[in-house]
Amino acid sequence: MKMNKRLLAVFAHPDDEAFGPGGTLAKYADEGVEIHLLSATRGEAGTNTDVKYKDLSKRLEKKINIGCLREKELLKSAKILGIKKVEFLNYIDGTLCNAIYHDLANKIIRKISIFKPQVVLTTERRGVSGHLDHIALSMITTYAFLKTGYPLKLYYYCLPQTMRDKVMDDYFVYFPEGYSDNEITTKIDIEPYWQIKVQAMQAHKSQMKDVRSILQRWEKYPKVDNFILQFHRRIKVKFPENNLFAGIG
Repeated sequence: MKMNKRLLAVFAHPDDEAFGPGGTLAKYADEGVEIHLLSATRGEAGTNTDVKYKDLSKRLEKKINIGCLREKELLKSAKILGIKKVEFLNYIDGTLCNAIYHDLANKIIRKISIFKPQVVLTTERRGVSGHLDHIALSMITTYAFLKTGYPLKLYYYCLPQTMRDKVMDDYFVYFPEGYSDNEITTKIDIEPYWQIKVQAMQAHKSQMKDVRSILQRWEKYPKVDNFILQFHRRIKVKFPENNLFAGIG
């Protein structure tokens, strides 16, 4: 009997799915894997205007409007990538702090218990870009994985050291170093899905400045997504991998 393969991706913001492992998500969706995505926030801190409001009510209204816009952008991106279901966990961008860790973890645990994915995917522990929300989600998702019994693999999306760009050092204070080839366990060829990834990125119109910057920097690099298999259980694995579902089914 053929196994129904399921993958759960957990990210902090709209656009993390496309700017990150969008090519990999498109590949597995095309191969029939059922993919669900959890987004902790609606990206309310992501600005689409340079207007600054002194009035608190205006600032709050602006955040709500941006959140609604970015929710729609994520749903469009997910459709392009072939993600079957998107769920928002209803936290505010930039507020993923200690006080809510267990509440957020319980929501992820509940989703894992219902969906029963074989593979869980999130960002690596330095958050790829150093964004504190990314770092929080990585730790919380890891906790949720370890507290549940069903998923067989937990992957961290990461960047290799060769893709570290010093021009990003001022973006989130300090851009992490990336990982060596010895640390990267799994590489997925996304060349056939590159244009789908680009389309998904471009669905995030409010973030178009970042879209253009990222695509310009990535133009010279191989079209490969890099991952670290952080935890696995009840299966045998052999490194290096070129398949997130290697050893499963």
